[in-house]
Amino acid sequence: MAAGTGTASRFSVDEAQVLPPLHELAGIAKVAQPREGHRTEVRYDTPDRSLSRRGFSLTRITDDDGPRWERSAPALEPGTAVLSEHAGGIPPELLEDVRAVVRDRELVPVQTLATRYLEYELLDGAATVLARVRDESTHADDTGEGRPGTNRRAWIIEAADAVLARDAEAMFRTSGAVPGDAQAGGERGEYPAGTTTDNSAADPLDAGSPLALLLLHYLRGQFEELLRHDPRVRRGDADGIHKMRVATRRLRSALSSYRSTMEPEPGRSLRAELRWLARVLGEARDAQVMRHRLRELIAAEPEDLVMGPVAARVDEELLHDYRQAFDRILKALSSPRYFRALDGLEALVESPAWTEAAKEPAGPAAARIIRRDRKRLHRRVRAARKLAGEEHTEALHEARKNAKQLRYAAEVWAPVQPKEAKEMVDAAEHVQKILGEHQDSVVTQAYLRRMGAAASAAGENGFTYGRLHALEQASAQSARERFAGAWKGFPASP
Repeated sequence: MAAGTGTASRFSVDEAQVLPPLHELAGIAKVAQPREGHRTEVRYDTPDRSLSRRGFSLTRITDDDGPRWERSAPALEPGTAVLSEHAGGIPPELLEDVRAVVRDRELVPVQTLATRYLEYELLDGAATVLARVRDESTHADDTGEGRPGTNRRAWIIEAADAVLARDAEAMFRTSGAVPGDAQAGGERGEYPAGTTTDNSAADPLDAGSPLALLLLHYLRGQFEELLRHDPRVRRGDADGIHKMRVATRRLRSALSSYRSTMEPEPGRSLRAELRWLARVLGEARDAQVMRHRLRELIAAEPEDLVMGPVAARVDEELLHDYRQAFDRILKALSSPRYFRALDGLEALVESPAWTEAAKEPAGPAAARIIRRDRKRLHRRVRAARKLAGEEHTEALHEARKNAKQLRYAAEVWAPVQPKEAKEMVDAAEHVQKILGEHQDSVVTQAYLRRMGAAASAAGENGFTYGRLHALEQASAQSARERFAGAWKGFPASP
């Protein structure tokens, strides 16, 4: 119902309310005879309303524009699939966008909204449309809920001119209309009363809150992150792959650091499944990171020192590796193993099996866990200093993992001890990034050795690979030196 580039304002109104005299608005010479229209929306969900609880929706709409499906997902722009007159079934591309929530469960109609509307065009003296007002009456039936349908009414105004829109809104309020939408089931894309997308802790968190409440707040947030980014991963979004991988790592790390708060199972099994998922996502992510790193190195080299088709070989091999890794991601995300892992995580965050340790006050209990994880990192760093060569490299890699676990454990702690947690998070993240750069350099060196050998075997000049290898050696040494400095300033245990 667009009128120019204005945005629509929606008002809830009583069913018996009469539309106010729109022709009295300033600048309006005439209100055209209304155009009548109808729209039917059938909303689909799992029987337990998983989509609506997670902020997703899938709706089949039939109106003057014909039949179509619309999908909403938290991390994606709204999606629409237009259907032919005889098309049936949910479009596969939209179904994939909600797959992480639906998994292999059945989708069924859960609500039908039947809307009749009258749309009025507001014209000036030259018969130019300045605004449109829609008077909607909607009947909602919630399938299988065993309760009668409900009727609601709304007025919607859209005007390109801000003054006209403001005057119309004031007129609506004077007539008793209420800004917003109290329509049965809410606006399109929302769901019936009794469903929620808010899985955060219901009670405010402080240092005296139970440790269980603190951990659950974090786990629920990261589980939602995982579900949010799943559709982006399926579309090949590089940032989506990264963020989904981070969410899996955070979940696994929190379940590990705070494992004393829960019964051993299913936490132990879920940590193993999260490790598997992070590894699958990591293969594609690692290929992306290495390709970007090498392309920057090559681009920074003088042209006369890049001998042979080095950039082309890097692209050819790493793009091939990425495509294969991405195929494995798609296969994994459609597998029963992935769906059961999500089922397990969902059950865990909705109905955890707590131990007595979960009842302890969150502030001191979490601080004790932070101290333990910091000691583990300290022992790893101390041991690494006594090693050399590959053993030293491997020890630094393990220290990076320990720093990451400490960082995530401190993130859990943050809502109840923000200042202390931030200091630990920042320090652990700084160390983790330095050691991550070191590990990236080590892996890149191995790759360059292999590529250099392959180039020589193919009769190509291997000089550039050797030069890049030397640069990576210097980069690794720089990372080790920066780590030594960062470690000296690492904060003490809380």
